[in-house]
Amino acid sequence: MVALNKVYIAGRLTRNPELRKTPNGVAVTDLLIALNRDFVTQSGEKQQEVCFVDVVVWGKQAEACVNALETSSSVLVEGRLQLDVWYANGGKDKRCKLRVAAERVQFLDRKPHPEKITEVANSSS
Repeated sequence: MVALNKVYIAGRLTRNPELRKTPNGVAVTDLLIALNRDFVTQSGEKQQEVCFVDVVVWGKQAEACVNALETSSSVLVEGRLQLDVWYANGGKDKRCKLRVAAERVQFLDRKPHPEKITEVANSSS
């Protein structure tokens, strides 16, 4: 049986990333990325649809995302699909969410945000 779990998506952040730490001190952040698709209907009308994708980023990449990205930043994410499962209402209701576990995040904006550069420079001192 062949198995391949690889995802590439490019889009814009819908909110600022926020850094969290696990109980073991590992950095983690969640990105919500909007993917736009333009198409033409059979009647010739131009349409656009948006797909929102949850992405989880770990470690130093998570810290870099928080320092360099903000709402509407453009990114390219390479990763894998991951199914998170948990139970709500005291274990009665099974919940699940499919998201991308990032292996690499590339920042696509040509010009970094000046206030973010200052934050990164100040934090490395």
